[in-house]
Amino acid sequence: MTAVPGVTVRPLAVDDLDTVVAWFAQPHVARWWEASTEPAAVRRRYADRIAGREPTEAFAIESGGRPVGLIQRYLIEDHPDWADALLATGAFAVPAAGIDYLIGDPALTGRGLAAAAIRHLAPATLDRHPHLEAVVAAPFTANVASWRTLERAGFTRTWSGPIAGVDSHLYLLRRS
Repeated sequence: MTAVPGVTVRPLAVDDLDTVVAWFAQPHVARWWEASTEPAAVRRRYADRIAGREPTEAFAIESGGRPVGLIQRYLIEDHPDWADALLATGAFAVPAAGIDYLIGDPALTGRGLAAAAIRHLAPATLDRHPHLEAVVAAPFTANVASWRTLERAGFTRTWSGPIAGVDSHLYLLRRS
């Protein structure tokens, strides 16, 4: 995929799995990730995504030619429980894709790497899926770094409150 000032986004590969497992073991990642961060579960989940056995698409975020993080996208409709939780907010009623992201090394957080990756992947997602009206993310309210990253990437906060029982902010990047 195309570079975004100093950052590239490319499909995650099998060779990345050890690195991805190590990222999920980092406290700054595990604290905010809802899915299991147990190494075998992470390896299985991302191996399935790489092989196309699961609809979520996973990408490596690279800076300086090395992987520094992960970003993934999925169609909300492919995850009915999550779709129901988002629809229950009353602030979400458009066909959309969701994104999740992380920077694996805590020393590399706060440098704009995730925002650059989001600025690339979100519009590319809308281009790839013309029926979608928006890309959505729902960081925990307490995860200030995550929601500030979305704001730097051009997303707008549209709602705040519990989503699936967790205080969260709902952010959207709408198709222009």
